Amino acid sequence: MELLAPAGDLEKLKTAVRFGADAVYCGAGSFSLRAPEASFNTANLAEGICFAHNHGCRVYLAMNIFPFDDDFEQMFAYFEQAVELGIDAVIVSDPGVLARIRQDYPGVEIHLSTQANTTNSESVKFWYEQGVKRIILARELSLERIKEIKQKVPDMELEAFVHGAMCIAYSGRCLLSKFINDRSANRGLCTHPCRWEYRLKEVGREEELGIHEDERGSYILNSRDLCMVEHIPELAASGLSGLKIEGRMKTAYYVAAVTRIYRFAIDRYQEQGEAYRCDPGWLEELSRVPHRPYTTGFYLPGDKAETEFALRASPIRNYNFVGTVEDHQLEKDKLIINARNRFTVGEELEILDPACSETIYVEVGSITDERNGKSLEQAHNSYLVSIPFKNLSGCRVSKHSIIRCKQDS
Repeated sequence: MELLAPAGDLEKLKTAVRFGADAVYCGAGSFSLRAPEASFNTANLAEGICFAHNHGCRVYLAMNIFPFDDDFEQMFAYFEQAVELGIDAVIVSDPGVLARIRQDYPGVEIHLSTQANTTNSESVKFWYEQGVKRIILARELSLERIKEIKQKVPDMELEAFVHGAMCIAYSGRCLLSKFINDRSANRGLCTHPCRWEYRLKEVGREEELGIHEDERGSYILNSRDLCMVEHIPELAASGLSGLKIEGRMKTAYYVAAVTRIYRFAIDRYQEQGEAYRCDPGWLEELSRVPHRPYTTGFYLPGDKAETEFALRASPIRNYNFVGTVEDHQLEKDKLIINARNRFTVGEELEILDPACSETIYVEVGSITDERNGKSLEQAHNSYLVSIPFKNLSGCRVSKHSIIRCKQDS
């Protein structure tokens, strides 16, 4: 099974590759469903493709908005450059875009977006006849239904999301944001009104109706986050070719931590087969990234011990992403850090190194500003600083390793 990780920008693409992704998916300029904050211009796309290919990783281009007629000229001007740069596949949702690609770029591999709402084998057969190589299935399907589809259409590659935020709308096709803010989710501009606080009141009555709520209000549209790391064998048995992590809008830390754990899980399953067991430490690690309470979504219909809706709007944040490793100077027992968030003398930092399966811990004994040599009590975003660090293993910490710090409760 292929592990696909989100690439919201060039840094996140490289992070996903370093932490074990088999493929990354990135946005096609203003023509993907995470535009404009998480899309690539052609210069960054060129660098990203080169980096990924040099590390044996594929790059899939998400060009999956529902376009209007006046989008096509610019969309395909961008796409032509992307093809020349060497994308490995394109992800589309619109039949007109698909037809144009088949006509003008017959050699390009086409993946069908989850936005196309594919829920049955007859639809899969139809898309197969249209030249689609892989379908990213609707999130409403159970593993049993996925297995049935694969048995009926064995030549089609199937892909599904296994981790990250869920959308309350059918396969993400939502009109709330367009209606409330005039920013269409189907054009990559969703403002996520499903996460907002709502109260229910009948016209003509003063009192609010008694829907379930806590002291913060009612989040009746706010879904939990998907987490399927405990169910890798079942995912494999269903016939999936690709396991996809959601999160092009998330941080590089999120991409690193989640990709790393699913890489561990898939590799262990491939090595151990029926003897495979999920490591409880993986779940603990996934609890350290920003997340809402986890669910298995619709994959396991009998697994309904918890409601699908989270009783809070904002994610749980136990740890802060505080920086990346710029250099580890072994001879000086010094770690140089590009700071992304505040950390202080006396705090314990945790380092996620793509070359190391274990988390590395270091207490901040002192902080030195690398630009002027001055001692600091705390580092802040954009600071280049160093801290003393003697790695007892004698190994050099990799450049670009991710650093986090436990958040104050």
